[in-house]
Amino acid sequence: MGFFDVNVAIGRFAGGGEAFEDVAQLEGELSRLGIDGALVHHATAAEADVQLGNALLSRDLAAHRNLHACWVMVPPYFDDVPKPRDWVRNARDAGVKAVRVFPRHHLFEFREWCVGELCGYLEASALPLLIDFGPRHWSESVISWNGIREVARAHPALPIILTGANVGDVRKLPVLLRELPNFYAEIHAFNPPDAIEQFVEAGLGERLLFGTGLPKCAAECVVGQMRATNISDKVFSAISNGTAAKLFGLDAVSAGRTDRKLTDGCEIIDVHAHIGSWERTTTPLKGPEAFFKSMDRCGIDKMVFSSFTAIHGETRVGNAETAEAITEGQGRLFGYAVVNPNYPKESIEDLTRLFAQSAEFVGLKLHCQLHGAQLHDAGYAECLSFADAHELPVLVHGGGQDEWDAVALRYPGANFIMAHACAWDGRSASGKALYERVRHTSNLYVDVSGSAAHRNAMFALIDLVGAERILYGSDFPMFDLGFEVGRVTLSTIPDAQKELILATNARRIFKRLR
Repeated sequence: MGFFDVNVAIGRFAGGGEAFEDVAQLEGELSRLGIDGALVHHATAAEADVQLGNALLSRDLAAHRNLHACWVMVPPYFDDVPKPRDWVRNARDAGVKAVRVFPRHHLFEFREWCVGELCGYLEASALPLLIDFGPRHWSESVISWNGIREVARAHPALPIILTGANVGDVRKLPVLLRELPNFYAEIHAFNPPDAIEQFVEAGLGERLLFGTGLPKCAAECVVGQMRATNISDKVFSAISNGTAAKLFGLDAVSAGRTDRKLTDGCEIIDVHAHIGSWERTTTPLKGPEAFFKSMDRCGIDKMVFSSFTAIHGETRVGNAETAEAITEGQGRLFGYAVVNPNYPKESIEDLTRLFAQSAEFVGLKLHCQLHGAQLHDAGYAECLSFADAHELPVLVHGGGQDEWDAVALRYPGANFIMAHACAWDGRSASGKALYERVRHTSNLYVDVSGSAAHRNAMFALIDLVGAERILYGSDFPMFDLGFEVGRVTLSTIPDAQKELILATNARRIFKRLR
Protein backbone atom coordinates (compact mmCIF):
# COMPACT_ATOMS: atom_id res chain seq x y z
CA MET A 1 0.00 0.00 0.00
CA GLY A 2 2.93 2.38 0.46
CA PHE A 3 2.18 3.24 4.08
CA PHE A 4 4.77 4.79 6.39
CA ASP A 5 3.82 4.38 10.05
CA VAL A 6 4.83 7.30 12.27
CA ASN A 7 3.65 5.70 15.51
CA VAL A 8 5.23 2.35 16.47
CA ALA A 9 6.91 1.12 19.66
CA ILE A 10 9.30 -1.76 20.20
CA GLY A 11 10.23 -3.49 23.47
CA ARG A 12 8.30 -4.83 26.45
CA PHE A 13 5.83 -2.72 28.42
CA ALA A 14 5.60 -2.93 32.20
CA GLY A 15 2.04 -4.24 32.18
CA GLY A 16 2.76 -7.01 29.70
CA GLY A 17 0.36 -7.50 26.83
CA GLU A 18 1.06 -6.88 23.19
CA ALA A 19 4.70 -6.06 22.38
CA PHE A 20 7.31 -6.46 19.68
CA GLU A 21 10.20 -8.01 21.54
CA ASP A 22 12.44 -7.95 18.49
CA VAL A 23 12.58 -6.31 15.07
CA ALA A 24 11.54 -9.50 13.25
CA GLN A 25 8.16 -9.46 15.01
CA LEU A 26 7.67 -5.80 14.16
CA GLU A 27 8.61 -6.22 10.51
CA GLY A 28 6.32 -9.23 10.17
CA GLU A 29 3.28 -7.28 11.34
CA LEU A 30 4.13 -4.26 9.21
CA SER A 31 4.46 -6.49 6.15
CA ARG A 32 1.09 -8.14 6.83
CA LEU A 33 -0.57 -4.74 6.90
CA GLY A 34 1.12 -3.35 3.78
CA ILE A 35 3.31 -0.91 5.74
CA ASP A 36 6.71 -0.30 4.13
CA GLY A 37 8.48 1.59 6.90
CA ALA A 38 8.04 3.10 10.33
CA LEU A 39 9.19 5.68 12.85
CA VAL A 40 9.88 3.71 16.02
CA HIS A 41 10.36 4.56 19.69
CA HIS A 42 11.20 2.22 22.59
CA ALA A 43 8.78 1.17 25.33
CA THR A 44 11.45 1.59 28.00
CA ALA A 45 12.05 5.19 26.95
CA ALA A 46 8.31 5.89 26.95
CA GLU A 47 7.67 4.35 30.37
CA ALA A 48 10.83 4.55 32.44
CA ASP A 49 14.50 5.20 31.63
CA VAL A 50 14.59 7.57 28.68
CA GLN A 51 18.30 7.35 27.90
CA LEU A 52 18.47 3.57 28.27
CA GLY A 53 15.40 3.13 26.08
CA ASN A 54 16.87 5.36 23.38
CA ALA A 55 20.12 3.37 23.45
CA LEU A 56 18.23 0.07 23.14
CA LEU A 57 16.28 1.50 20.22
CA SER A 58 19.34 2.61 18.30
CA ARG A 59 20.94 -0.79 18.88
CA ASP A 60 17.88 -2.70 17.67
CA LEU A 61 17.30 -0.63 14.54
CA ALA A 62 20.92 -0.34 13.42
CA ALA A 63 20.69 -2.78 10.50
CA HIS A 64 17.14 -1.99 9.35
CA ARG A 65 16.91 0.77 6.75
CA ASN A 66 13.12 0.88 6.69
CA LEU A 67 12.85 1.48 10.45
CA HIS A 68 13.82 4.90 11.75
CA ALA A 69 14.64 5.91 15.31
CA CYS A 70 12.50 8.33 17.29
CA TRP A 71 14.15 9.19 20.59
CA VAL A 72 12.14 10.13 23.66
CA MET A 73 13.20 13.26 25.53
CA VAL A 74 12.16 15.21 28.64
CA PRO A 75 12.93 18.71 29.87
CA PRO A 76 16.00 18.48 32.18
CA TYR A 77 15.97 18.64 35.95
CA PHE A 78 19.46 19.93 36.71
CA ASP A 79 21.72 17.19 35.30
CA ASP A 80 19.37 14.17 35.29
CA VAL A 81 19.45 14.07 31.47
CA PRO A 82 21.82 15.67 28.96
CA LYS A 83 21.50 19.39 28.31
CA PRO A 84 19.03 19.97 25.45
CA ARG A 85 21.71 21.35 23.12
CA ASP A 86 23.96 18.30 23.56
CA TRP A 87 21.09 15.81 23.55
CA VAL A 88 19.62 17.09 20.31
CA ARG A 89 23.06 17.18 18.67
CA ASN A 90 23.68 13.58 19.77
CA ALA A 91 20.31 12.54 18.32
CA ARG A 92 21.09 14.17 15.00
CA ASP A 93 24.53 12.53 14.90
CA ALA A 94 22.92 9.14 15.65
CA GLY A 95 20.61 9.45 12.64
CA VAL A 96 17.46 9.97 14.72
CA LYS A 97 14.60 11.26 12.56
CA ALA A 98 12.34 12.76 15.24
CA VAL A 99 11.87 13.22 18.98
CA ARG A 100 8.84 12.22 21.05
CA VAL A 101 7.63 13.61 24.37
CA PHE A 102 5.11 12.22 26.88
CA PRO A 103 4.04 15.24 28.98
CA ARG A 104 1.25 13.41 30.79
CA HIS A 105 3.25 10.31 31.75
CA HIS A 106 6.52 12.12 32.47
CA LEU A 107 4.71 14.82 34.48
CA PHE A 108 5.69 18.07 32.83
CA GLU A 109 3.80 20.90 31.20
CA PHE A 110 3.80 21.21 27.45
CA ARG A 111 4.17 24.97 27.65
CA GLU A 112 6.88 27.25 26.33
CA TRP A 113 8.25 28.01 29.81
CA CYS A 114 8.85 24.28 30.36
CA VAL A 115 9.80 22.83 26.93
CA GLY A 116 10.89 25.98 25.09
CA GLU A 117 14.64 25.38 25.37
CA LEU A 118 14.37 21.81 24.08
CA CYS A 119 12.07 22.88 21.27
CA GLY A 120 14.47 25.65 20.27
CA TYR A 121 17.29 23.17 19.66
CA LEU A 122 14.95 20.75 17.87
CA GLU A 123 13.85 23.59 15.61
CA ALA A 124 17.44 24.56 14.85
CA SER A 125 18.33 20.94 14.06
CA ALA A 126 15.23 20.30 11.89
CA LEU A 127 14.07 17.41 14.10
CA PRO A 128 10.26 17.12 14.21
CA LEU A 129 8.57 16.72 17.57
CA LEU A 130 5.81 14.18 18.33
CA ILE A 131 3.59 14.80 21.37
CA ASP A 132 1.92 11.86 23.13
CA PHE A 133 -0.61 12.52 25.90
CA GLY A 134 -1.17 8.79 26.38
CA PRO A 135 -4.12 6.45 25.92
CA ARG A 136 -7.51 7.73 27.03
CA HIS A 137 -11.23 7.35 26.51
CA TRP A 138 -12.66 9.69 23.89
CA SER A 139 -14.59 11.57 26.61
CA GLU A 140 -11.42 12.54 28.52
CA SER A 141 -9.90 15.95 27.80
CA VAL A 142 -6.17 15.69 28.57
CA ILE A 143 -4.46 17.39 25.61
CA SER A 144 -2.85 20.77 26.30
CA TRP A 145 -4.30 22.61 23.31
CA ASN A 146 -3.23 26.02 24.60
CA GLY A 147 0.27 24.65 25.18
CA ILE A 148 0.47 23.29 21.63
CA ARG A 149 -0.66 26.64 20.25
CA GLU A 150 1.84 28.52 22.38
CA VAL A 151 4.83 26.31 21.54
CA ALA A 152 4.02 26.07 17.84
CA ARG A 153 3.80 29.84 17.54
CA ALA A 154 7.06 30.28 19.45
CA HIS A 155 8.87 27.82 17.13
CA PRO A 156 7.35 28.28 13.66
CA ALA A 157 10.00 26.15 11.90
CA LEU A 158 9.50 23.17 14.22
CA PRO A 159 7.04 20.55 12.90
CA ILE A 160 4.85 19.50 15.83
CA ILE A 161 2.88 16.25 15.43
CA LEU A 162 0.09 15.36 17.85
CA THR A 163 -0.45 11.61 18.29
CA GLY A 164 -3.65 10.03 19.54
CA ALA A 165 -6.27 12.67 18.71
CA ASN A 166 -9.70 11.04 18.74
CA VAL A 167 -13.39 11.66 18.20
CA GLY A 168 -13.55 13.81 21.33
CA ASP A 169 -11.18 16.33 19.74
CA VAL A 170 -13.20 17.24 16.65
CA ARG A 171 -14.01 20.78 17.76
CA LYS A 172 -10.38 21.62 18.54
CA LEU A 173 -8.06 19.81 16.16
CA PRO A 174 -9.13 21.41 12.84
CA VAL A 175 -9.09 24.87 14.39
CA LEU A 176 -5.41 24.58 15.33
CA LEU A 177 -4.49 22.86 12.07
CA ARG A 178 -5.89 25.85 10.17
CA GLU A 179 -4.11 28.36 12.40
CA LEU A 180 -0.70 26.71 12.78
CA PRO A 181 1.16 25.82 9.57
CA ASN A 182 3.71 23.73 11.51
CA PHE A 183 1.12 21.60 13.32
CA TYR A 184 0.18 18.04 12.19
CA ALA A 185 -1.94 15.16 13.48
CA GLU A 186 -1.24 11.43 13.48
CA ILE A 187 -4.47 9.49 12.89
CA HIS A 188 -4.33 6.02 14.49
CA ALA A 189 -7.15 6.89 16.93
CA PHE A 190 -8.88 9.62 14.93
CA ASN A 191 -12.01 7.82 13.77
CA PRO A 192 -14.95 10.23 13.47
CA PRO A 193 -17.16 9.16 10.54
CA ASP A 194 -15.78 10.22 7.16
CA ALA A 195 -13.24 12.38 9.03
CA ILE A 196 -10.43 11.94 6.52
CA GLU A 197 -12.69 13.02 3.65
CA GLN A 198 -13.90 16.02 5.66
CA PHE A 199 -10.36 17.15 6.52
CA VAL A 200 -9.31 16.75 2.89
CA GLU A 201 -12.28 18.83 1.70
CA ALA A 202 -11.24 21.51 4.20
CA GLY A 203 -7.74 21.60 2.70
CA LEU A 204 -6.15 19.86 5.70
CA GLY A 205 -5.40 16.46 4.18
CA GLU A 206 -1.65 17.00 3.91
CA ARG A 207 -1.54 17.82 7.63
CA LEU A 208 -2.55 14.27 8.55
CA LEU A 209 -0.01 11.46 9.00
CA PHE A 210 -0.71 7.74 8.96
CA GLY A 211 0.09 5.88 12.16
CA THR A 212 -1.10 2.69 13.82
CA GLY A 213 -0.23 2.81 17.52
CA LEU A 214 1.34 -0.63 17.20
CA PRO A 215 1.82 -2.88 19.09
CA LYS A 216 -0.91 -1.83 21.54
CA CYS A 217 -3.50 -1.02 18.89
CA ALA A 218 -5.25 -3.09 16.24
CA ALA A 219 -3.72 -1.49 13.19
CA GLU A 220 -6.30 -3.07 10.89
CA CYS A 221 -8.79 -0.44 12.12
CA VAL A 222 -6.90 2.59 10.78
CA VAL A 223 -5.75 0.63 7.71
CA GLY A 224 -9.40 -0.12 7.00
CA GLN A 225 -10.29 3.52 7.51
CA MET A 226 -7.61 4.62 5.06
CA ARG A 227 -8.32 1.98 2.44
CA ALA A 228 -12.01 2.91 2.32
CA THR A 229 -11.44 6.66 2.00
CA ASN A 230 -12.90 8.46 -0.99
CA ILE A 231 -10.04 10.89 -1.67
CA SER A 232 -7.68 11.53 -4.55
CA ASP A 233 -4.61 9.36 -5.04
CA LYS A 234 -2.42 12.42 -4.52
CA VAL A 235 -3.80 13.19 -1.06
CA PHE A 236 -3.96 9.49 -0.17
CA SER A 237 -0.22 9.27 -0.89
CA ALA A 238 0.46 12.39 1.15
CA ILE A 239 -1.32 11.01 4.21
CA SER A 240 0.07 7.50 3.73
CA ASN A 241 3.72 8.52 3.51
CA GLY A 242 4.39 11.70 1.53
CA THR A 243 4.03 14.24 4.32
CA ALA A 244 6.06 12.06 6.68
CA ALA A 245 8.79 11.73 4.04
CA LYS A 246 9.06 15.52 3.80
CA LEU A 247 9.14 16.00 7.56
CA PHE A 248 11.66 13.23 8.29
CA GLY A 249 13.86 13.59 5.22
CA LEU A 250 12.91 10.22 3.67
CA ASP A 251 12.08 9.02 0.18
CA ALA A 252 8.37 9.11 -0.58
CA VAL A 253 6.72 6.26 -2.48
CA SER A 254 3.53 6.09 -4.48
CA ALA A 255 0.72 4.67 -2.35
CA GLY A 256 -1.42 2.23 -4.35
CA ARG A 257 -5.22 2.08 -4.18
CA THR A 258 -5.76 -1.29 -5.85
CA ASP A 259 -7.19 -2.94 -2.72
CA ARG A 260 -9.70 -0.29 -1.63
CA LYS A 261 -12.46 -2.82 -0.88
CA LEU A 262 -12.58 -4.10 2.69
CA THR A 263 -14.75 -7.13 1.93
CA ASP A 264 -14.68 -9.95 -0.57
CA GLY A 265 -18.38 -10.08 -1.40
CA CYS A 266 -19.36 -10.89 2.20
CA GLU A 267 -22.64 -9.45 3.46
CA ILE A 268 -22.29 -7.03 6.39
CA ILE A 269 -25.11 -6.21 8.80
CA ASP A 270 -24.34 -3.41 11.24
CA VAL A 271 -26.43 -3.96 14.39
CA HIS A 272 -25.34 -0.87 16.32
CA ALA A 273 -25.76 2.59 14.85
CA HIS A 274 -27.56 5.86 15.58
CA ILE A 275 -29.34 8.66 13.81
CA GLY A 276 -29.62 12.33 14.65
CA SER A 277 -27.17 14.40 16.62
CA TRP A 278 -25.27 14.15 19.88
CA GLU A 279 -23.19 17.29 20.20
CA ARG A 280 -20.69 15.72 22.57
CA THR A 281 -19.35 13.80 19.57
CA THR A 282 -20.80 15.80 16.75
CA THR A 283 -20.96 14.67 13.13
CA PRO A 284 -22.29 16.25 9.94
CA LEU A 285 -23.74 12.85 8.94
CA LYS A 286 -27.29 13.02 10.21
CA GLY A 287 -29.66 11.38 7.74
CA PRO A 288 -30.29 8.39 5.46
CA GLU A 289 -28.67 9.92 2.38
CA ALA A 290 -25.41 10.52 4.24
CA PHE A 291 -25.66 7.03 5.73
CA PHE A 292 -25.95 5.38 2.32
CA LYS A 293 -22.78 7.09 1.08
CA SER A 294 -20.75 5.80 4.02
CA MET A 295 -22.34 2.37 3.86
CA ASP A 296 -21.59 2.02 0.15
CA ARG A 297 -18.02 3.24 0.64
CA CYS A 298 -17.36 0.62 3.30
CA GLY A 299 -19.45 -2.29 2.06
CA ILE A 300 -22.26 -2.23 4.66
CA ASP A 301 -25.46 -3.86 3.38
CA LYS A 302 -27.90 -3.25 6.24
CA MET A 303 -27.86 -1.12 9.36
CA VAL A 304 -29.94 -1.16 12.54
CA PHE A 305 -30.00 2.11 14.46
CA SER A 306 -31.60 4.04 17.29
CA SER A 307 -32.00 7.77 17.78
CA PHE A 308 -29.50 9.78 19.81
CA THR A 309 -32.46 11.81 21.10
CA ALA A 310 -34.27 8.63 22.13
CA ILE A 311 -31.43 7.35 24.31
CA HIS A 312 -31.50 10.66 26.16
CA GLY A 313 -34.55 12.32 27.68
CA GLU A 314 -37.08 12.71 24.85
CA THR A 315 -37.42 9.02 24.08
CA ARG A 316 -40.78 9.25 22.33
CA VAL A 317 -39.56 12.11 20.10
CA GLY A 318 -36.45 10.13 19.23
CA ASN A 319 -38.38 6.98 18.40
CA ALA A 320 -40.52 9.05 16.04
CA GLU A 321 -37.29 10.27 14.42
CA THR A 322 -36.25 6.65 13.88
CA ALA A 323 -39.66 5.80 12.41
CA GLU A 324 -39.34 8.63 9.90
CA ALA A 325 -35.80 7.65 8.88
CA ILE A 326 -36.60 4.00 8.22
CA THR A 327 -39.30 5.00 5.75
CA GLU A 328 -36.41 6.31 3.62
CA GLY A 329 -34.30 3.22 4.28
CA GLN A 330 -34.72 1.54 0.89
CA GLY A 331 -34.72 -1.85 2.59
CA ARG A 332 -31.30 -1.17 4.15
CA LEU A 333 -32.11 0.83 7.30
CA PHE A 334 -33.91 -0.69 10.28
CA GLY A 335 -34.83 0.65 13.69
CA TYR A 336 -34.52 -0.04 17.38
CA ALA A 337 -37.28 1.31 19.58
CA VAL A 338 -35.61 2.79 22.65
CA VAL A 339 -37.04 1.93 26.07
CA ASN A 340 -36.75 4.47 28.88
CA PRO A 341 -37.27 2.71 32.24
CA ASN A 342 -38.10 6.02 33.89
CA TYR A 343 -41.31 6.14 31.83
CA PRO A 344 -42.39 2.49 31.55
CA LYS A 345 -46.04 3.12 30.61
CA GLU A 346 -45.04 5.45 27.79
CA SER A 347 -42.39 2.98 26.61
CA ILE A 348 -44.73 0.00 26.28
CA GLU A 349 -47.27 2.18 24.47
CA ASP A 350 -44.52 3.21 22.04
CA LEU A 351 -43.43 -0.38 21.44
CA THR A 352 -46.95 -1.61 20.78
CA ARG A 353 -47.64 1.16 18.29
CA LEU A 354 -44.26 1.24 16.50
CA PHE A 355 -43.96 -2.50 15.91
CA ALA A 356 -47.54 -2.67 14.67
CA GLN A 357 -46.99 0.21 12.24
CA SER A 358 -43.63 -0.75 10.72
CA ALA A 359 -41.91 -4.03 9.91
CA GLU A 360 -38.64 -2.07 9.81
CA PHE A 361 -38.58 -1.85 13.60
CA VAL A 362 -36.60 -4.98 14.44
CA GLY A 363 -35.45 -4.72 18.07
CA LEU A 364 -35.24 -2.79 21.34
CA LYS A 365 -32.44 -0.51 22.55
CA LEU A 366 -31.68 0.01 26.25
CA HIS A 367 -29.09 2.52 27.44
CA CYS A 368 -28.85 1.71 31.12
CA GLN A 369 -26.01 4.16 31.74
CA LEU A 370 -27.72 7.26 30.32
CA HIS A 371 -31.08 6.38 31.85
CA GLY A 372 -29.58 5.80 35.30
CA ALA A 373 -30.90 2.25 35.54
CA GLN A 374 -29.79 -1.37 35.44
CA LEU A 375 -30.95 -4.14 33.17
CA HIS A 376 -32.80 -5.91 35.97
CA ASP A 377 -34.72 -2.79 37.12
CA ALA A 378 -38.50 -3.06 37.26
CA GLY A 379 -38.92 -0.19 34.77
CA TYR A 380 -37.72 -2.48 31.96
CA ALA A 381 -39.87 -5.50 32.86
CA GLU A 382 -42.98 -4.94 30.74
CA CYS A 383 -40.96 -3.98 27.65
CA LEU A 384 -38.69 -6.99 28.03
CA SER A 385 -41.79 -9.18 28.25
CA PHE A 386 -42.83 -7.63 24.92
CA ALA A 387 -39.42 -8.51 23.44
CA ASP A 388 -39.71 -12.02 24.83
CA ALA A 389 -43.16 -12.57 23.34
CA HIS A 390 -42.14 -11.24 19.91
CA GLU A 391 -38.66 -12.82 19.85
CA LEU A 392 -36.91 -9.46 19.48
CA PRO A 393 -33.21 -8.71 19.97
CA VAL A 394 -32.42 -6.23 22.73
CA LEU A 395 -29.24 -4.14 22.35
CA VAL A 396 -28.05 -3.04 25.80
CA HIS A 397 -25.48 -0.48 26.84
CA GLY A 398 -24.92 -1.79 30.35
CA GLY A 399 -22.09 -2.95 32.55
CA GLY A 400 -20.70 -5.38 35.06
CA GLN A 401 -23.32 -4.64 37.74
CA ASP A 402 -26.26 -5.70 35.55
CA GLU A 403 -27.78 -9.12 36.21
CA TRP A 404 -27.28 -10.34 32.65
CA ASP A 405 -27.68 -14.05 33.32
CA ALA A 406 -30.83 -13.75 35.39
CA VAL A 407 -32.53 -11.35 32.99
CA ALA A 408 -31.63 -13.43 29.94
CA LEU A 409 -33.06 -16.55 31.58
CA ARG A 410 -36.22 -14.68 32.60
CA TYR A 411 -36.91 -13.68 28.98
CA PRO A 412 -35.72 -16.65 26.87
CA GLY A 413 -37.51 -15.50 23.71
CA ALA A 414 -35.43 -12.32 23.54
CA ASN A 415 -31.77 -12.22 22.52
CA PHE A 416 -29.68 -9.75 24.51
CA ILE A 417 -26.70 -8.02 22.86
CA MET A 418 -24.05 -6.57 25.16
CA ALA A 419 -22.75 -3.47 23.37
CA HIS A 420 -19.11 -2.45 22.89
CA ALA A 421 -17.31 -5.72 23.62
CA CYS A 422 -14.19 -4.54 21.78
CA ALA A 423 -13.75 -1.94 24.50
CA TRP A 424 -12.29 -4.93 26.39
CA ASP A 425 -8.55 -5.20 25.88
CA GLY A 426 -8.69 -9.00 25.93
CA ARG A 427 -6.77 -9.19 29.21
CA SER A 428 -8.45 -7.38 32.10
CA ALA A 429 -10.19 -9.52 34.70
CA SER A 430 -13.23 -7.24 34.86
CA GLY A 431 -13.82 -7.59 31.12
CA LYS A 432 -13.39 -11.33 31.27
CA ALA A 433 -15.87 -11.58 34.15
CA LEU A 434 -18.39 -9.49 32.21
CA TYR A 435 -18.22 -11.43 28.95
CA GLU A 436 -17.45 -15.00 29.98
CA ARG A 437 -21.11 -15.58 30.91
CA VAL A 438 -22.06 -15.22 27.22
CA ARG A 439 -20.84 -18.70 26.26
CA HIS A 440 -22.99 -20.26 28.99
CA THR A 441 -26.21 -18.27 28.34
CA SER A 442 -27.87 -19.20 25.06
CA ASN A 443 -29.54 -15.84 24.40
CA LEU A 444 -26.61 -13.56 25.27
CA TYR A 445 -24.49 -11.98 22.51
CA VAL A 446 -21.94 -9.18 22.16
CA ASP A 447 -21.24 -6.57 19.50
CA VAL A 448 -17.78 -5.27 18.56
CA SER A 449 -18.49 -1.54 18.24
CA GLY A 450 -16.36 1.05 19.95
CA SER A 451 -13.60 3.63 19.77
CA ALA A 452 -10.97 1.31 21.23
CA ALA A 453 -8.71 -0.74 18.96
CA HIS A 454 -6.83 -3.18 21.16
CA ARG A 455 -4.51 -5.46 19.21
CA ASN A 456 -5.60 -9.12 19.25
CA ALA A 457 -8.64 -8.32 21.41
CA MET A 458 -10.83 -9.94 18.77
CA PHE A 459 -9.02 -13.26 19.23
CA ALA A 460 -9.48 -13.06 23.00
CA LEU A 461 -13.17 -12.28 22.59
CA ILE A 462 -13.68 -15.22 20.22
CA ASP A 463 -11.84 -17.54 22.60
CA LEU A 464 -14.03 -16.36 25.48
CA VAL A 465 -17.53 -16.25 23.97
CA GLY A 466 -17.28 -18.02 20.60
CA ALA A 467 -17.59 -16.45 17.14
CA GLU A 468 -21.22 -17.58 16.91
CA ARG A 469 -22.07 -15.09 19.70
CA ILE A 470 -20.43 -11.99 18.22
CA LEU A 471 -22.18 -9.41 16.02
CA TYR A 472 -20.71 -6.61 13.95
CA GLY A 473 -21.60 -3.11 15.12
CA SER A 474 -20.03 0.28 14.52
CA ASP A 475 -21.75 2.89 16.75
CA PHE A 476 -21.91 4.96 13.54
CA PRO A 477 -22.02 7.94 13.21
CA MET A 478 -19.89 8.25 16.31
CA PHE A 479 -17.13 6.26 14.59
CA ASP A 480 -16.00 5.73 11.01
CA LEU A 481 -17.39 2.65 9.26
CA GLY A 482 -14.07 1.82 7.58
CA PHE A 483 -12.31 1.90 10.94
CA GLU A 484 -14.95 -0.32 12.53
CA VAL A 485 -15.35 -2.88 9.74
CA GLY A 486 -11.57 -3.09 9.29
CA ARG A 487 -11.21 -4.53 12.79
CA VAL A 488 -13.01 -7.64 11.50
CA THR A 489 -12.32 -7.89 7.78
CA LEU A 490 -8.59 -7.11 7.95
CA SER A 491 -7.87 -9.20 11.03
CA THR A 492 -6.32 -12.64 10.75
CA ILE A 493 -9.26 -14.55 12.20
CA PRO A 494 -10.55 -17.32 9.87
CA ASP A 495 -12.96 -16.32 7.09
CA ALA A 496 -15.68 -18.57 8.49
CA GLN A 497 -15.59 -16.63 11.76
CA LYS A 498 -15.65 -13.32 9.91
CA GLU A 499 -18.83 -14.37 8.10
CA LEU A 500 -20.49 -15.31 11.38
CA ILE A 501 -19.63 -11.95 12.94
CA LEU A 502 -20.42 -9.78 9.92
CA ALA A 503 -23.85 -11.15 9.03
CA THR A 504 -24.73 -14.78 9.76
CA ASN A 505 -25.35 -14.30 13.48
CA ALA A 506 -27.44 -11.17 12.86
CA ARG A 507 -29.59 -12.94 10.28
CA ARG A 508 -30.24 -15.69 12.82
CA ILE A 509 -31.45 -13.52 15.71
CA PHE A 510 -33.03 -10.54 13.89
CA LYS A 511 -36.09 -12.40 12.65
CA ARG A 512 -37.74 -9.24 11.24
CA LEU A 513 -34.72 -8.67 8.98
CA ARG A 514 -35.37 -11.86 7.02
